[in-house]
Amino acid sequence: MHTVYDLVRLSAARTPDHLAVVDDRTDRRLTYRALMEEIDALARGFQALGLAPGDIVATVLPNVYEHVLTLLSLHRLGAIPALVNPRLKPEEIAELIKRGRMTGVVTLPTAPLIAAIRSALPASAPVIAVGGTADGAVEFAQLRAADTGRLAPFSYDPKAPAYIFHTSGTTGLPKGVIIAHGATDGRLLYMSTQCGMRHGTHNRALGLMPLFHVVGFYSVLMSMLAFNGTYYVASAFDPAAAVDAIARHKISLVYGAPTHFHAILTAPNFAPDKIASVTDVIYAGAPMPGPLLDKVGAAFGHAHITNIYGTTEIMNALYLPDPVGKPHLYRPGFYSDVRVGKFGGSVHDLAAPGEEGELLVDMAADASFSGYLNRPDATAEKVQDGWYRTGDIIVRRPDGDFEVRGRVDDMILSGGENVHPDEIESLLLKNPTVKEVAVIGMPDDRWGEAVTACVVTDDPALTGDALDRFCRDSTLANFKRPRRYVFVKEIPRNASNKTLRRELRGRLMAEQAGARRKGSAL
Repeated sequence: MHTVYDLVRLSAARTPDHLAVVDDRTDRRLTYRALMEEIDALARGFQALGLAPGDIVATVLPNVYEHVLTLLSLHRLGAIPALVNPRLKPEEIAELIKRGRMTGVVTLPTAPLIAAIRSALPASAPVIAVGGTADGAVEFAQLRAADTGRLAPFSYDPKAPAYIFHTSGTTGLPKGVIIAHGATDGRLLYMSTQCGMRHGTHNRALGLMPLFHVVGFYSVLMSMLAFNGTYYVASAFDPAAAVDAIARHKISLVYGAPTHFHAILTAPNFAPDKIASVTDVIYAGAPMPGPLLDKVGAAFGHAHITNIYGTTEIMNALYLPDPVGKPHLYRPGFYSDVRVGKFGGSVHDLAAPGEEGELLVDMAADASFSGYLNRPDATAEKVQDGWYRTGDIIVRRPDGDFEVRGRVDDMILSGGENVHPDEIESLLLKNPTVKEVAVIGMPDDRWGEAVTACVVTDDPALTGDALDRFCRDSTLANFKRPRRYVFVKEIPRNASNKTLRRELRGRLMAEQAGARRKGSAL
């Protein structure tokens, strides 16, 4: 077993003078030797503030250089970083700190946020602010001045918590997901076994994915540090800046969500020669619509493209190399054991080949989470007899590949038929006048639930009738086509950019027909 600290230490021993981390806001550049020195110094600084091994310390930060150092130095101390999405509201962040029984926080110097955080912490708990100070918080730079004392040797139980990440929280407050030290290797190795990455100093990644997400931390940051590569900080996503960074640093790995790739390809300064250095393209976090995937394939045709399916809890269970033209297909990874369970049945009640069911993942894989923080009830609901219930609808095809069709909670029962929003959304996004779309089921006397498409468009002339004709002219089965079209200014999303279908449905039910435009197709 290797811990996160072990992997960085070994890389430093192999290539002490190779660049490890490069900051995008300043000229700060750390070699592996310097990174190890910085980790130890900051760990001693955290220790001087009263933090100790086993303490759960929240980090509420974007992808800044200091966040990288915080995550590694707290880990070196033996504390347990609990990564919180900084886009959450202050009261939500405070509630997560309270529920997680956390004993310290590293955050931005925002007075209302720090005030909310202090209300949830023990009175003596330290609050460290990056880039300034507010409400008596210790400035991050002062940790160096507090560098006193000695650190205990680094040695930890494989089953002990190493990091705590949080779910995306599409149906409520995010849950803390405990990742043990023993899960580290499994959360990194798929980058070789599924994505084809080779070890070596040629690896250069741009940190687009948020560090508070397991992909941003393990797959991007830690894959670079474990593979002797270089991690280039992207402190705030700016498409034009990302294009320039790829060209300037000769980035080899671009790992992002579909929204990242859409923004990069439509950036005003995008040009094929600026991405010529990219050898590996990986996307995860959400299905990539077919039209966008086709554009990614055309732009990055020189690179190896991989589609990854996973969750915070199980990391990577399914993947597909060369996914262009096959946006919803996957196959099990190197260490994954998956099955298709019948809806509402036990984890041993399996669906027949070709029959839809729930994706179940064997928890025996090393990368699996240990449980939800202080939530044994939630753990028991999701982990049953050694299998993790993903809540995703899947079917096994005759060729052995799996097709993911959406979320169990999102499925619409219309006219006695099961309808998956993802399929309809992918089709409607092929219409050039549709900017964004979310499909939900609305109560209906005739259909039970009427398939309803909520559309964002810049074309004031677009109508529901026009979109209905578009669906009728496609291969979409008639029973799946939307019966209603609602034009909205925006699609509600959570801090992880995932569609909040339940909130959208509630809004429409409250507004009733008042916010709808004419032209609904019935």
